[in-house]
Amino acid sequence: MNVVLMDALTALPPVLFMDGEPTTAPAGSGPFQAVILGFLVLLALFFIFILPAKKHDKQMQKMIKSIKVNDKVLTTGGVIGVVYSIDEAGGEIVLRVDDSNNVKVHFAISSVYFVFDKEAAKKDPDERRETNRKSKSAKS
Repeated sequence: MNVVLMDALTALPPVLFMDGEPTTAPAGSGPFQAVILGFLVLLALFFIFILPAKKHDKQMQKMIKSIKVNDKVLTTGGVIGVVYSIDEAGGEIVLRVDDSNNVKVHFAISSVYFVFDKEAAKKDPDERRETNRKSKSAKS
């Protein structure tokens, strides 16, 4: 062998060689083991990412189907309003965001992020303030 090649081989870590000769792969390794390892990695990714996402999607669909007129909702954009009308076929929901000026805003149904307590949304604003005062005084 060439002297330069021998110097390059001796510079490699000693774990790779026994008595100056390259070692073979350990017993039991091979393409089948690589396939099993790849399958296990994909299975772990499925349980970590896909299953929780599917569960969340099912919960969101259930919540969206349960929305009724006069429910108080929060959108993904941070807008809080009371449902004025729902067009499930068109995928649209109209929220009343300001009672004093009768301001209504149209959103996609999928933009609803959270539905607040349905009983609290049906109360008048004065009743809600009174309920909040009572709960604050009870905490003190």
